[in-house]
Amino acid sequence: MTLSIRKIEHKGAFRIGIFFEKNYAIQQQLKGIGAVYSRTFQCWYIDYNKVAYQQLKTLFPDLQIQQPVAGETSSRDLPPIAKSELQLGLHPSVNNPEHITKVDSLAQKLRLELLPNLGKYWVFKIRYVQSVVNQLKLVKGVYWHATYKVYMAMRNPKVKEAVERILEVSDFFPEDYLEKEVVFEGKSIVLRSHQEDVKWMEVYVPPLLALLEKVKRISMVRYSKPNACFLLPASPAVYEALVAHFEPHRVVIQSELPNGYLNKRNIINKKQIDLARTKSQLFSTVPEPAHRFVSNYVDTLMAVNYSPSTIRTYTQQFLQFLRDFEYRDPKDITYKETVRYLASLMERGLSATSGHSMVNALLFYYNQVEQIPGYELKLPRPKKEKKLPSVLTMEECLLLFRVVENPKHKLLLLIGYGAGLRVSEIVNLEWRDILFAEHKIHIRNAKGKKDRMVMLPYSIVSSLEYYKQTYQTKKYVFEGQFAGEPYSTRSVQEVMRMALQKSGLEKKATVHTLRHSFATHLLENGTDIRYIQQFLGHSSIKTTTVYTHISASAVSKIQSPLDRIAEQNHQKKLE
Repeated sequence: MTLSIRKIEHKGAFRIGIFFEKNYAIQQQLKGIGAVYSRTFQCWYIDYNKVAYQQLKTLFPDLQIQQPVAGETSSRDLPPIAKSELQLGLHPSVNNPEHITKVDSLAQKLRLELLPNLGKYWVFKIRYVQSVVNQLKLVKGVYWHATYKVYMAMRNPKVKEAVERILEVSDFFPEDYLEKEVVFEGKSIVLRSHQEDVKWMEVYVPPLLALLEKVKRISMVRYSKPNACFLLPASPAVYEALVAHFEPHRVVIQSELPNGYLNKRNIINKKQIDLARTKSQLFSTVPEPAHRFVSNYVDTLMAVNYSPSTIRTYTQQFLQFLRDFEYRDPKDITYKETVRYLASLMERGLSATSGHSMVNALLFYYNQVEQIPGYELKLPRPKKEKKLPSVLTMEECLLLFRVVENPKHKLLLLIGYGAGLRVSEIVNLEWRDILFAEHKIHIRNAKGKKDRMVMLPYSIVSSLEYYKQTYQTKKYVFEGQFAGEPYSTRSVQEVMRMALQKSGLEKKATVHTLRHSFATHLLENGTDIRYIQQFLGHSSIKTTTVYTHISASAVSKIQSPLDRIAEQNHQKKLE
């Protein structure tokens, strides 16, 4: 497969953008040289320097150089990247040989642009200039919106004065402070029927940041890439919510729905939304030759009640298999071809975990989808690397919890560590699962669709009760942006990342690291490993025994034979 590259500007610096059709083997090779995926550019990228380019060129000698994209900071100077900064256009004298000094205002240099208001915020864009960004960070009421790559400033006179002083402009922000609503006179949101599923209606929103953001905040909304619109359940309650949301902005809700299209039974639960979103995301990447194979595959996975994450993983692996065999009928692919294919993946650097996923995906297809009589597929299993999980000490856990000031954020980390929960179990925790009288937590429908009982730490009971009175959430313990919807796993991971950064700890850790730490600390305290297995919800004791290899107290009690010889020799000298 041929890769193409071009120079991009991402996160305030130049990068080498790497573009190619999705391929897991290539992704693994790119990860090996430190490449990172960018959702903004929908490509992988590495640093824009000589060493990184040479590493990339060594891996993929047939690199193709793309032309610059209109409107994107780029250049045609990727081919001579291995020469010098002067040739790369990074030296200040390049493009200005006469050294003519051109005086521009700061606003011109920043390409300052005011966008439509978003709720209680003014919205503006600037180019990244570190000195200006550092000053903006110090202004209370100003923050960076990572999704839309814009700055948000509270519509307040003091904020207006401070930001305009930093940007060296006057009367940049209008005086429409918080008491005034933003009006979009003449704008309309169009509702149309959804041909693929009548339980949904298509919502077409004008391309204005404030309106787009407001639609995203409506419960159960999702985006359809093929139709380039938002989808909402086709129910009267959702329609009324749309009208109520946009009435203050004088936005007209223009309905092109047939009579009787809206039905109160179309309200969809969380599982339905997850499965529908997963199916939509998968089929948006499936080419026509593979559609019939993938369609049967996904239908079977859903029929046996696999989770959305498993459906996503298996289908992506199966689609990769089809793509590499140029969308041949899988029944015509021989056993030897399949083994040779797996061997080539390992040779190209695919991890053992991904290899196992590929084997499982293929076995499911041949055994469950095709159900070929007497057909056996005995594939060799790639040997899995045995990696020890990262663990924090009790002192490091305490330091981590102390730096978190937000009560909600602190409590979700405490309960994750104190009960050894997975991040998905934290966000899906409901108040009915907290058994205060028994000091237990009922974990429902966890990994493998299993229930289990875990401990509710005595030390957080009072905090949990105070949190319940303060936040007054009804169903989920930790609610997200919308009432009645759970907190997102990405938000929990971000809380952990910020706490780790603030604590100054140099260890790499995630929310799952707290679960590893919980198990390790229990083992060090003398807890029977069978109880730890039950707390963690492991099907096999072999999974739990990994913690015996990282238990500090257990290892410290074992003496090296060399130390024993040295002690005996020292004792003889004393005698």
